[in-house]
Amino acid sequence: MSNASTMPKTKPSIYIDTCIARDITERRSDASIEFIHRIKKEGWTCKISVFGLLELVDIEQESIFVHSQYFIRKLTLDEVYSSRRTRNLGNKEFEQAFKYVDRFRRDHSFIQPVGLSDQAWSLAIVVASNSNLLASDVIHLVSAWQNDCDVVVTDDSFFIEEATKYLKNEGIWDKLRVCKPENCYSVLRELGFSNI
Repeated sequence: MSNASTMPKTKPSIYIDTCIARDITERRSDASIEFIHRIKKEGWTCKISVFGLLELVDIEQESIFVHSQYFIRKLTLDEVYSSRRTRNLGNKEFEQAFKYVDRFRRDHSFIQPVGLSDQAWSLAIVVASNSNLLASDVIHLVSAWQNDCDVVVTDDSFFIEEATKYLKNEGIWDKLRVCKPENCYSVLRELGFSNI
């Protein structure tokens, strides 16, 4: 009788980091765009955390603020940089940032937003306390882990390096990996997915 764990896997579950979502909305990385198209074409599961969507809002609001301060108000880069954490946007800018994320969700409706349970938040504290990962990267890693993803796809080299150390140290490397989009196909094959 064959064991289900030895059966080849056919459909991976992919988690995308916020930078990948930004890559595809801004059309700034061919590797990310091609990878997202492949996920959709193959019918693979794709997830992003609600936190990742909040980061998209934050990044878009910051982009709107920087643009208005530098190009319209003609402030220096130093002035813009020092004031960006205390930005004062209005309803028009809020609506613009909302539309940005709403368009991402509509255009990529196959990407499922996921949250964290209370237990996962506790795990996030353990991961943060035992690694060099930034808090935002911990949230992404634990979101993928808790939601049974096979791979976290990111362009963040530090995230990849530190998450790899942590996952290997904790014996989770055979279940969850973190990689760049261009390396994901080989990583999926290493994890036992067929037809990749």
